[in-house]
Amino acid sequence: MPKQVADAIVRLEVRNIQADEMMVAFQREQTELLREMSRSQSTIARDQTTMARSQRMIAEALQDIAQALRHRHPYPELTPQQLLATWKAENLVFTDDIHAVAAYLAPALVRGEASYRMEEIATRTGLSHTRVHDCLRTLLKRGCMRQTGCAADGAPIYVLP
Repeated sequence: MPKQVADAIVRLEVRNIQADEMMVAFQREQTELLREMSRSQSTIARDQTTMARSQRMIAEALQDIAQALRHRHPYPELTPQQLLATWKAENLVFTDDIHAVAAYLAPALVRGEASYRMEEIATRTGLSHTRVHDCLRTLLKRGCMRQTGCAADGAPIYVLP
């Protein structure tokens, strides 16, 4: 075999070996990057699980606080009769209808919250649904109470301001 051909084959073989070494190095680097990605994803998943657990704990704590606030007695020394007398003393226009609705709500309000459907108030007071609605609106407008939401059955929830 001529020397030039042999030298060319040797050079090609050296290049092949170098190419193989480079390929192995790239494969190692790729493998290491994949391991790092896998570790990062595991860390992220673990962090997300921890974050979700923390968010659940915070949500439960907030629900506990809300529950405690709903059931606390903001005016324990105030009786329903005293509440009605206070509203009248503040020169609020209290017709007999408004007084009837207020008297029905007062015991629950001094305990924390009143949650009655309009139909129930109408039945208990003997007033029409429209008149009960007007009375409730007047009590809200005059600042006697405020609505904080609705119960599961759709009844509005009223509390003292």
